[in-house]
Amino acid sequence: NVALKGIATQSSSYSGSYYASLAIDGNRASNMNSYSCTTTNAQIGPWWKVDLLAVYDISNVIITNRADCCAERINGAEIHIGNSLINNGNNNPRCVVIPSMPAGASVNYTCNMRGRYVNIIIPSITQFLTLCEVEVYGVAVPVFKRAFLRIKFNSTEDLNNPTMRDKVLQKIKSANIQSSVFQIRWTKEPELEPDT
Repeated sequence: NVALKGIATQSSSYSGSYYASLAIDGNRASNMNSYSCTTTNAQIGPWWKVDLLAVYDISNVIITNRADCCAERINGAEIHIGNSLINNGNNNPRCVVIPSMPAGASVNYTCNMRGRYVNIIIPSITQFLTLCEVEVYGVAVPVFKRAFLRIKFNSTEDLNNPTMRDKVLQKIKSANIQSSVFQIRWTKEPELEPDT
């Protein structure tokens, strides 16, 4: 559950007590008095978001609904996943619309989407958004960093000779392999320095 290490925010917090982070506390308790559920104020388009702090290939999202009251409040909620923060991330691609969910149920939604932000929003109507747990399952997308280094050096060898260039590259590569440098190549042909 990669949501456990995320940072949750929401459009508002009911009574100033039902914070967004309660939906990613690892506890599926579904009674509001357990203080393990989050609730927004009644507002137009309430939303909740978790920032996973990295991009993931997200396979599924599990939502646990409130059990002690008002199970219908989740009706029409949408799960959105993506990398944009436009409109607090609510404009990211939609995984699913939740038509309804039984009281206290934990329902698994298959998404197979890529993103850093998972949003749950009830669009266009005035409603409370209550979530007792949100679990996000997926695999982190590898991050590759590309660095460029310009090296200028003097050589008595003929660097215009392809065989000699390959030997020089091999020496540079073997010196950098322990630093996780995997690809070294010329970006342009070596230039001869004019004699001064």
